[in-house]
Amino acid sequence: MNLDLTAYITLICTSGVLNLYLCFYVFIKRHHYSNIAHLFILHTGFTAIYCIGAAFSLLSVNLEEMKFWTVIQYVGMPFSPPAGLLFVMQYVGIKVRKKHIFALFIIPFISLIMVATNDWHHLHYRVFEIDPVLGAPYVHQEIGPWYTIHGMFIFSSMFVAFLLTVYRWKETAKAYRLQLIALMVGQLVPIVTAFVYLMGFTPQGIDPVPMVLWVSSFLYLWSINSSRMFTVMPVAKDAIFNSINDGVIVLDESYRLIEFNLASKNMFPQLKKAMFGKRFADIWLTLSGSSFPFTLENKNSSQELQLFSGDQSQYTYQVRTSPLQYANNSPGLLLIFTDITELNW
Repeated sequence: MNLDLTAYITLICTSGVLNLYLCFYVFIKRHHYSNIAHLFILHTGFTAIYCIGAAFSLLSVNLEEMKFWTVIQYVGMPFSPPAGLLFVMQYVGIKVRKKHIFALFIIPFISLIMVATNDWHHLHYRVFEIDPVLGAPYVHQEIGPWYTIHGMFIFSSMFVAFLLTVYRWKETAKAYRLQLIALMVGQLVPIVTAFVYLMGFTPQGIDPVPMVLWVSSFLYLWSINSSRMFTVMPVAKDAIFNSINDGVIVLDESYRLIEFNLASKNMFPQLKKAMFGKRFADIWLTLSGSSFPFTLENKNSSQELQLFSGDQSQYTYQVRTSPLQYANNSPGLLLIFTDITELNW
């Protein structure tokens, strides 16, 4: 085996192992994550199958083995991009229904059947043979009409997923944009690689896409561990969180500020995202000029608070506290401020 072939197999195996790890990791922790985790499990599972098939295909020594492992690739490859699209759709707040899943998996299923039965009709590959110059495991192939349909569908799935992340950029809080960047690049890497492959700029006889999928996997792994990709769906969260009329302030286990909604900002104009990470007691002193009158405890409670604004108008708020479990099951606390001034008149 030459060094180039060894390098190709190593890269593909790296992609396969990372996707398999992500698949099992998220599956084990799926009960701690939001519903998008199930679609991510499908996406990484199909991608892992694709990479495994591609790696064994490069270890093949005859045409029959190459055809067999190509079929195995198609158990995963056609299904991975639409599964990724479904994952992105739900991630950005689009409700995924069973009919969406069924519709997006029709063409991949047909592609699998076409490849498995290609010797009978040659609609997917007009020619699929060992490269006469390079020899096994390099492939010389000429595409058929179904391959064109299949390729357009795969490219469209990835491109739409990429566009959805770009479209939602402005609607996502800056704290969660790193997640979107990971998704954008994760979709863009195979798109660019597939385009370069179709233009004939990659090694002859080898599909380069599984060689670069480790980049997407690494970004997903980083995003899961560093920016809580599955503990919140930021776009949906932002839309709901900021539509609540009550002021909601989120504290961590040490009662430090980690989030607040638009209503809180309207109630307390001095509240700023620059205050993230500061103790709420210090923040409240800045907002009101006095100490917070209640003891913060990680339990449900409800009390009334009177506060003077800058123009000396008096406001009355009902302040409710509620325990919160967020990323990695860490405890937090919700402070909910309801303006009941008019009820006291």
